[in-house]
Amino acid sequence: MTFSSNLLSLTIDAHLWWDWQYAAGWRENIRTICFPAPGMNIGVMCSKALTDQLVKALTDAWLIYRSPARGYYGLLTITINDTVVNTSVPEDATPSVPLIETSYQNNRLVIGLYGKEGYTTQNGTWVNFYGQMIPVDQYSRFQAYLEVRQGRPVNPMSPSRRGIIKDEALNKLCDFIRDSLFEYFSRTPIEEIDPLALSQFYRDYPAQASKLPRFVAARRKRYESGDDVSKMTSLSAPQVLSYENPPLLLADKARVIREDGIIDSVEYGLHTFLELTGAAYKVMEADDSRLDIRRLWWKPGEQIQIENGCPQIFHKAGQWGLGTEQEPPVEWREINNHVVFAFNDPNNWDVDKVDFTVGGADPQDFYQTDAWAGFDPSNDQGRSREEMSESYQESCEREIRNLIGNAVPKNFSWDDLLRFVPEGEQIIAVTPEYKSRRKHRPMGVILLLSNDEMVRLSLF
Repeated sequence: MTFSSNLLSLTIDAHLWWDWQYAAGWRENIRTICFPAPGMNIGVMCSKALTDQLVKALTDAWLIYRSPARGYYGLLTITINDTVVNTSVPEDATPSVPLIETSYQNNRLVIGLYGKEGYTTQNGTWVNFYGQMIPVDQYSRFQAYLEVRQGRPVNPMSPSRRGIIKDEALNKLCDFIRDSLFEYFSRTPIEEIDPLALSQFYRDYPAQASKLPRFVAARRKRYESGDDVSKMTSLSAPQVLSYENPPLLLADKARVIREDGIIDSVEYGLHTFLELTGAAYKVMEADDSRLDIRRLWWKPGEQIQIENGCPQIFHKAGQWGLGTEQEPPVEWREINNHVVFAFNDPNNWDVDKVDFTVGGADPQDFYQTDAWAGFDPSNDQGRSREEMSESYQESCEREIRNLIGNAVPKNFSWDDLLRFVPEGEQIIAVTPEYKSRRKHRPMGVILLLSNDEMVRLSLF
């Protein structure tokens, strides 16, 4: 393979190129020629099989993304066997979410996010050096595409240009990319900034991001009765906010003051207080030292004593307030007509294994609805979701029976009734029991068994 340009030529034996000593001494093969060669001439002595592979590499749709012709648009028009060769820039060399189009040393520069999901790329910068696509080995969540058509803003490795030399020229380009992003996030109107892009800037350039006038936060969603633990910390889509006038910012874990004075941090339960606090946000990416991030504190009221061996987890609602990590609230507020609760350890099998502290709730209502906040469907331990859900449901019904005696759900099944039938006996009749003749809905049912015994069951 011989490369000729002007009065110089370089001949390379491709078979020996992988010998590092031969490759390192490529300069020894440079020769002076008698007549100047215009432009760049490449002469190759090869087999027909290699020629076929070259044609395939330049024209085959499956290999086109690897074609060496990609990047030469506007510079070369290439045809091979009357087929036009694709010279466009490869898609993976340009940002999928472009943010900035600017000029660097009179050359076009595009900067943006590598991907819409915020993944990192090994090639944070691509340089189109007069048509040749050269990746820069640099991990980043951002990607830059520099199209060199004037001068030499960076220095490709000689002779193959397989990469860019990591020198002062490359450092200046990287600094320009960083500073351009800082300027973009500083001056662009808040409503036009992609929260994901700003989040990635905080992660890639924390020192510069800490000086920005904006940060990223997400509004905490209120707890909905019946939600399981996977929804107990739900957030709305992230937003870009200003440091100058931020909304209420709440830290993740609430602080609970027990009756004995012990203070606990709880993983779950904060969202049950959001009707009391109003709109509250979780800080996603910011310089926390510039923000007043509050901590919710809860002081449960007097414990409610329940008989029949039920867990002693129920309290009067008590008081709440906003303090800091270490300092309790200066002002405490009463919790009126509102159910709140907190816990650290969810469970996928038995409600009694969840370390609930509950305020302001009717115990029976709690086990029918809000107790499901402690159900963890992701902690499967090899069990199916249906199996886990049935077991957790049975444990909630067990606690309700402990509260009100023998009872079955209002939409009971035969399996629910058969739990109260001794082995070897059968149900002869099921009779609804009403509180009075004026009532249309029964308060319970009476089972007549084959041994003439009657079993009264409440409905819940």
